[in-house]
Amino acid sequence: MFNGIAEFLYTVVEKLQGFISNIGITDIGVSYVLSVLLLTLIIRLLILPLNIKSMKSTAKMQEIQPELKKIQTKYKNNPEKLQQETVKLYKENNVSMTGGCLPMIIQMPILFALYGAFMKITAVEGQSFLWIADLSKKDPSFILPVLAAALTYLSTVYSTKANSASASQAPGTPNMGSMNIAMSVMIGVSAINFRSLLVLYWIMGSVIQIIQTYVIVTLPKKRKEKQAQIS
Repeated sequence: MFNGIAEFLYTVVEKLQGFISNIGITDIGVSYVLSVLLLTLIIRLLILPLNIKSMKSTAKMQEIQPELKKIQTKYKNNPEKLQQETVKLYKENNVSMTGGCLPMIIQMPILFALYGAFMKITAVEGQSFLWIADLSKKDPSFILPVLAAALTYLSTVYSTKANSASASQAPGTPNMGSMNIAMSVMIGVSAINFRSLLVLYWIMGSVIQIIQTYVIVTLPKKRKEKQAQIS
């Protein structure tokens, strides 16, 4: 399955790179980075409905925080009952505990398929981009892995906070913070040995995620707040 997806993604990247070269961008490193950017945009558009669903789930989590705190206080000495009541509360409100992280989890198979796809791209060997001397090799300066981990964390935290009912509320369920950190660390550690081109894909995706959250969630919220103040 992964081989088929990797072959398909490789073909898409090559066609995008060919298109970019034909419009006058002849630098191989730049043209491949731009083709990966276009691929990232395409993938993000395809998973946009899932992102919207995830944001709604995260917003629901914030709404039930007061009830969740009551349950935690009431059953603090009964872990089994606490777990049962928490699950019940989530089910009654149609909330998924992993809703906020689901889009990122879905992207993991795509990431590993891209690993196989980018291994097939031999044209980037020895090609540079910005400080990266060779896009086909890992970043020896560790700048890309650090950026990948940091932007993964920032995008998930910002998405959670943007969906909060108020800025003062907790950013999610008790497990959400640790899940965000664990995912960010996993991405950062993996990126140490990934080709620079592949890590750039993830970084671009995280930046797009932050912009997407601002446009879909933060901006409409600010407009509503402004209208409420006027009225």
